Amino acid sequence: MELLKFIDEFIDYLMSERGYSYHTLDGYKRDVYRFIAFIESNNYDIENLDVDEVQKFVNYLSKLGFSASSIERCIAAVRTFLKFLYVYHNINTSFIQLIEIPKKEQYIPDVMTVEEVELLLEQPDISKPRGLRDRAIMEVLYATGLRISEALSLKIYDINFDENILRVSGKGSKERFVPFGNIAKDFLYSYLINARSYFIKNKDNGYVFLNSKGGRLSRIGFWKILKEYAMKIGLEHKVHPHVFRHSFATHMLLNGCDLRVLQEILGHASISTTQRYTYISLAHIKEVYKKYHPRA
Repeated sequence: MELLKFIDEFIDYLMSERGYSYHTLDGYKRDVYRFIAFIESNNYDIENLDVDEVQKFVNYLSKLGFSASSIERCIAAVRTFLKFLYVYHNINTSFIQLIEIPKKEQYIPDVMTVEEVELLLEQPDISKPRGLRDRAIMEVLYATGLRISEALSLKIYDINFDENILRVSGKGSKERFVPFGNIAKDFLYSYLINARSYFIKNKDNGYVFLNSKGGRLSRIGFWKILKEYAMKIGLEHKVHPHVFRHSFATHMLLNGCDLRVLQEILGHASISTTQRYTYISLAHIKEVYKKYHPRA
């Protein structure tokens, strides 16, 4: 059976019925293409596929050097694809639930100290439009814990300066409201009033953070900007766009933030995703303990 003919229909299904983001759709498409290439190269028949053959695909990914989390993501995409084939094209795929996935390793994200965050925030030259823009983005990221894609998707009407609240469209187009502090408010307001117009070239698209051509600043564009500042202070080994999110979450927990509240702010569907930051907090506590306890 020619499986590639189902790909576009599958992606349309994910977009219309599941509401997946373009980033997630791209990932699913890559993973399903990889799966199709594997079964076709081995002359497996999708209508007679069994659990052992799909398990060989898992082993194949492992031999390629895929991490357990990457394999888990790939199999999640394949499971969804096969369920789609079963429901919409009557192809038996119930065996997919029996697939064993390597145990997922505990992922501990990179985190900056408060001092490192403050040093990084001081790097942009805020006397210039570009520097003021960059400082405003970083202040917002650290103040809110937004994903970089969420921050760069903000539009001016998403900001409530009276209440210090951002309206955020997260994964799966789920909307949430996130508070931000007065320091971020000051830099964001200053950027909008004094610098944003510098970037507008023709039609104003309404996005808060613009690039030099007047379009929405991209994730890659911000990554390059951030790397430039990080290299100045020797932090390039741990700094990437999501490090503000990780640092925000960790610092909130260290200062006593309730885990459920943090889950809501970060927009995590599952509390288990938020709980990974408790491992970082515990590591920090142990480090402080060893440093200050006389019998540590």
